[in-house]
Parts: sequence; C-alpha cells; structure tokens
Amino acid sequence: MANVFTPNGFSQFQGTGALPTYEQTQLAIQSTNTTPIFAGDPVTQQAGALGVGTGYITQGYGPVTLTVGATGIATSAAGVLTVTYSGATSTSGNLPGSPVAWIPPVGSTLIINGSTASSANLNGSFTVTSATSTTVVCANSGATISATSTASGTVTIAVPVAGIFVGCRWLSLSQQRPIYRNYWPGSDANGDVTAYVITDPLAQFSVMTGNSNTTATAVGLANIGQNIGFNYSQYGITPATTNGNTANGLSTFFADQYSLIANSAAGPAVNAFLPFRIIQLQNYTPGALSPLQSINGNDWTTAYNRIVVGFNNAMPRGFVGI
Repeated sequence: MANVFTPNGFSQFQGTGALPTYEQTQLAIQSTNTTPIFAGDPVTQQAGALGVGTGYITQGYGPVTLTVGATGIATSAAGVLTVTYSGATSTSGNLPGSPVAWIPPVGSTLIINGSTASSANLNGSFTVTSATSTTVVCANSGATISATSTASGTVTIAVPVAGIFVGCRWLSLSQQRPIYRNYWPGSDANGDVTAYVITDPLAQFSVMTGNSNTTATAVGLANIGQNIGFNYSQYGITPATTNGNTANGLSTFFADQYSLIANSAAGPAVNAFLPFRIIQLQNYTPGALSPLQSINGNDWTTAYNRIVVGFNNAMPRGFVGI
C-alpha cells in the first residue's frame, strides 16, 4: 500500500524511560516568543546577543546557509577564523525572529565547502565561539598563517537540537489559571512557559520521510547510518504544507530526504552535523514479512515511509553546548 503524506513530527519510539513521560525534562520558553512550538517539534536553545544562549528554547531550524562575499572568509596568524556575512537562510523551519533576531549560536558548527585561497585551505568544520548579526568567529581553527578566501564557497551553520518538544504549561493571561497544552501557541503567558522536552541521548523517534526539493521516494536500507535533517515544506504538495497544525497541536515536520549525502546542496560534510541519525526502517525485518505494510507510513518500499532515528548533533550527545 502506497503511503500518504501525513507527517506529525518526531514521536517517541524507544528510550530508557516509560510511558507517559519517558525522559522528559523541564525547560523554559520565553513568554514573548511568538513562534509556536508543536508537539513532536525538535527544539534548540535560543541565542541572544553575540550568539550566547539565553537559557530558553525555541522551535528547531536549520542548517543555515550564510550569504558570504568572495573575500568574506579570513584567518589570522593566531588561528582565529572570521566569516563576514550579509544574510542567512534556513534550509528547514524558520529562523528565530522573536524575541530576538537570529545570530549564529555559540557552540554551533560552521562548515565551509568549496572556498579557495592562495596560501591556506579554509575548508572544514569549526566551532562558533562568538558572533554578531554580520560576523561569525571561530577561534582555534588550526590555521597558522593569515589568509583570505578568493571565493567563499558554501558556508553553513549547523545548530545542535536540545530535544523533542512534547507539551507545556503556563499561567494564562486570558483565563487567569494554569493552562496545559501539547503546543505553545506563541502568546497568552504571564511569565515564563514550562516546556516538557525529551532530551535522553539514547531516545529513538518514529518520523515520516519526505523531500523539500523534489519528488519524494522511499528512504531505504542504503540510507541507514546516514544523518538526516527535518523540514515541514514538502515539494509538490498543494495547498502548501504549513508549519504545525493548530487544530490538534501536532508538528508537521518530517525527515527531509534532501539533506541526505547524495542530495544536499551544502555538500557532504554538512551531513556529519545534522541533528538525527537513521537507525532503521519502521516495520522492516530482514527475511520476514511485514504484517503492518497496509498501515500508512509502514510501507518501507514507497515514498513517505516512516523511519526510526536517534539524536546525532544534539546537546545531550556531548557536542559543545550553546
């Protein structure tokens, strides 16, 4: 049975905890954050001035492609790499604009692919140590001489996820009482919002696949072991897919085929820093029949099949924190 595109984000599949809470931890959403966050959404730490974390979370996004001029990448003799950029575009989700404008977060990874310089190789991955709305600084880049790029290539920021959002509570301004919801609507809170987030490094999640750039096909056995990103904008769907479902509070994110190594416009190096690792195909058992093949998402031979993923580039996995 061919699958039908009905994504609902990342659903707990396995972990060290137990129903109904699994490995949920309490984090916080700033009450002035007007970006909704839906059940099943990946979330990341919110960054403020100079890219430093504020302690709050926001809806997940990225990787982010920076607009960099031909000579916008430079290193110093002290090994400090500086990238000057004029714009930023998220390849999935929406860049945070509330309550502060997006700045590359400290602790995220900057990947340079296809840059050229006469005296040094500026390509590679680097940890962001500080940033502004126009510059990203990566200290200890390994460069020992000063160099400037003659072509910037592709410059990408990969941001670690903090976990998977499953619900929240807040003191309602309109109802004057605590509200429990499976999603944050973006307003109505008196004070900080308590968010429940699955952060266990060993947790696994079931998620539908799709493709933000071209017609989707099945994610197959050859893709197991690769890393994968997420998106809510599925190619070729009319009307266009939206970010979250306010009717039921569920995420509309899917695992995006376009981020796999063979497809990514940012280059294969970025795949190492995507947020999730493909662990298995849902409903696939080697050498055995698949009794759930007729249930939507469980036909692993056709597009929009469900896969099982675990955290890859996530703060609890030991990457540098934001």
